[in-house]
Amino acid sequence: MTEASITTAKLLALLNVDAARPRKRLRQIEETETTSVIKLNRKRSEVTVEETITTTETTVEEEVIDDDENEDNEGGNAPNDIEVGDLENWSRSHFGNKSSLLTNRTLEAIAPPGEHSRVRWKVDEKSSGPGRTTVLSTLEDREGVIQDAVVTPPVEPSAEILNKLWEPFHTRSEKLPEHLQKLQGVLLPELLSCRDVHHSYISASDGEEQSALRDAVTLHLVNHVWKRQAIIASNNARQAQASKTGSDPPSPDSIQDQGFTRPSTLVIVPFRNSALRWITSYMSHFTGQSNSKTEVANRERFISEFSLPEGTVDKLAEAEGMGIYPPDHVHTFKGNIDDNFRAGIRVMKKVLKLFETFYGSDLIVASPLGLRLAIEREGNSDFLSSIEILVIDQADVMTMQNWTHLQFVFEHLNNLPRDPRDTDFSRVKSWFLDGHARHLRQNILISSYETPQIRALFNDNFRNIAGKVRFERRWSGVDIPEGIKQNFVKFECTNGRDEADARFEYFTKEFFPSLKKSAVLSANTLLFIPSYFDFIRVRNWMKQNASVSVAFISEESSKSEIDRARAQFMKGQKAFLVITERFHFFRRYRIKGILNVIFYGPPDHANFYSELLTYPFFKKDVEPSEVTCKVLFSKYDAMALERLVGTKEAAALIRGS
Repeated sequence: MTEASITTAKLLALLNVDAARPRKRLRQIEETETTSVIKLNRKRSEVTVEETITTTETTVEEEVIDDDENEDNEGGNAPNDIEVGDLENWSRSHFGNKSSLLTNRTLEAIAPPGEHSRVRWKVDEKSSGPGRTTVLSTLEDREGVIQDAVVTPPVEPSAEILNKLWEPFHTRSEKLPEHLQKLQGVLLPELLSCRDVHHSYISASDGEEQSALRDAVTLHLVNHVWKRQAIIASNNARQAQASKTGSDPPSPDSIQDQGFTRPSTLVIVPFRNSALRWITSYMSHFTGQSNSKTEVANRERFISEFSLPEGTVDKLAEAEGMGIYPPDHVHTFKGNIDDNFRAGIRVMKKVLKLFETFYGSDLIVASPLGLRLAIEREGNSDFLSSIEILVIDQADVMTMQNWTHLQFVFEHLNNLPRDPRDTDFSRVKSWFLDGHARHLRQNILISSYETPQIRALFNDNFRNIAGKVRFERRWSGVDIPEGIKQNFVKFECTNGRDEADARFEYFTKEFFPSLKKSAVLSANTLLFIPSYFDFIRVRNWMKQNASVSVAFISEESSKSEIDRARAQFMKGQKAFLVITERFHFFRRYRIKGILNVIFYGPPDHANFYSELLTYPFFKKDVEPSEVTCKVLFSKYDAMALERLVGTKEAAALIRGS
């Protein structure tokens, strides 16, 4: 069966299940009480962040919500001052029911038949400032660029954003430093074009830069939700007017304005502290308006559950600015770093409700692990079936977690739901019914740098017909103590799939034997291994064949194991200390006793390279000429290598010149 046939069969099965229900009714997303159709968030004996929208105490905030929950559907939540005139081109827009992007030619190009067929993109690069490059990918086929898929970003973002959102945002933006205003000015038009966007060099240690970026992205999310609600409200009014006057009802295709389920926007972040920042930014677009009367329900509970427990001392926050820990480590890990969470947010006329059930939410903020556990527990991902805008922040941090969780989430995005629930299929957009939602979904990816996993995600999973844009930079390399001898050792490998094996073979047969022959390099040596899988492989080999004293530390090591290994290495009882990049990422220990630093591969975090090369100087009488650094690399390490030595120099190393 073809993909189209499978989609049709699934949809027919879904409709048959829906038709067989004894009491079919319109989807009432605004119900306060969860019913049997809301399976994912059933209340249990233990109240958790994602499992219930009620609490054991009745609060004033929750009583306020009831006044707004008598509407039949989410269109009842549209702000009163959004005019339909602002949305007259909606049906032909990117997310409209009759999106001009959906043609036979674009659909054949974005999902070519054949198991090994690849999507074709016309790639253009242009400078976006000193050392900055914008890479635009436009959909094409054998005949060339498909003009139906060519999107022009708005010249004036303010024309695409509702006035009540734009004015307070613009006021805040004008107070920012010039470089942050430029960041927002470059980013907003691309967001509003609905193309996929990857910004790959947002500083991990610059909180102001991250805040400015979040403000722009959350502005885009709120604007999308409000416009979506307004068009639904407009169509509801048209239907009601026709029913009241007895006139002809609106044509069926003119009122197809919804998805299978309510959630249309999804933000994926690695930790609760990240979610706290994103949701706070999202709230600011409601509470920051002049004369705003929006109340935030469950705000105190949100602050409590996404911050550290009361009375807990945050050592990183206390050490901020003191130089004890690197700035990027402090910014990433201060606060609550639980990585299992999910929370829904519901937008209403007068209330922004936190801790809403998934099926009643407009925005879901979650971690990859939190989403995966929710999907596996429920047995389906129906609440992700109608996502129109996806945001992934701190993708580089997620590479230090379990990357397969994020891949799992992508496999479950925009699939046809298994349960019709209360879906009114007469209002579902045709491209949801036809299974084309993932080809119109806008993906927004944010990271501090690129890795092969991140680039593969961008290349393979971002299939937006409108195209995709990637913001790159030319790296200048990192600073290291002057006088240290650096030796970059290249091994040959012609196939990326064989790279791990080729690296291991070169290390065990040529690289490590040469280290053992050197009296200098065979002691006081730190071996840094980026991949945990490579670490396991090297550890097993060294235990059996190395014939040297070695201590091992990974992210799986207990504190006692770490302390013992560090002490043995510092005292010279162990000649080699082998650590993983994830261990250093999460712990950032200062390791003493190092004179030689060997990199099994270039670290993804370039600052780890410079950090480790400063550790030998914890001993005051060490001279730079006594410190040795060797880096094993192949052409597949280009991304990591350019951050260490610079873009131009990395290209020369890979060429062998």
